Amino acid sequence: MACALGVDSPYRVVVLSGGGGPVTLSNGLTLHTAAAADIDPLGIDTLIIAGGEREGLEHAAADASLAAWVGRARAPVRRLASVCTGAFLLAHWGLLGGRRVTTHWESARVLGQYFTDMDVDADALYLQDGKLWTSGGVTAGIDMCLAMVEQDAGRWLAARVARQLNLALRRPGNQAQYSLILEGQAGAYGELVDWLRQHLAEAISVERMAQVAGQAPRTFHRGFTRATGFTPRDFLEALRLEAVRTGLEADQSLKMLARATGFRSEAQLSKAFQRRFGLAPSQYLGRGASGGSRHGSPALDNP
Repeated sequence: MACALGVDSPYRVVVLSGGGGPVTLSNGLTLHTAAAADIDPLGIDTLIIAGGEREGLEHAAADASLAAWVGRARAPVRRLASVCTGAFLLAHWGLLGGRRVTTHWESARVLGQYFTDMDVDADALYLQDGKLWTSGGVTAGIDMCLAMVEQDAGRWLAARVARQLNLALRRPGNQAQYSLILEGQAGAYGELVDWLRQHLAEAISVERMAQVAGQAPRTFHRGFTRATGFTPRDFLEALRLEAVRTGLEADQSLKMLARATGFRSEAQLSKAFQRRFGLAPSQYLGRGASGGSRHGSPALDNP
């Protein structure tokens, strides 16, 4: 798309696989690919590893020729990236050690369990850590690529591409993949979650939450924690902070947001925000795509 809209085509896109030829996707479509061995790694600027379902990932991980080619490419490339579960392949090839990374939120816990030498952020849409970029689900990969286009060719071209795709220019990389992942885990407490969203400005006790849920307080506390993985108080704070984040993106003042979301003061809000998201509210919108730390990784930055 950037090539079609740009005055000078900034990219030449090549789709690679280990052996080349037609590759059938899980949805039945077929991609015609070049063999990695036929492409000189020294000529690659940005290498993006696509995600997939388990069978495809296992097949790629077992492809010794593909692993060897990526190993030769990882030092000379300017950018190495993954979309969705492609992070599992980068981790399998030893390229994520010591890095702050993301993947699809449903797979983040598994990634962190299997590969313990990295910091997995399940919330971020995408992260940049030096030359390494990782993104969440498929549409988060679009946001990541828009950020790359903006970095390479300027905001004007990125904006044209986004408009052509009917998208915002790009969502910040630190924006949540899923507006409160916990909401989907609430299950039987969905009506309570809806009620909480409508009453965030109020002082809400666990006893009041139990009353709305129609349960005794102790029964409610056990059941809610079991269903969501969070205590009622922690869940309520997460809801409030999600509302704060949305308000910040709409340029609302911290004072107004503290009052609207039930925090006693701006200081209390800022402390909770820092604890959950790792940065102050004043830093949130300015962080953008460069969500990761800037330290290098020998596996990426050294030949």
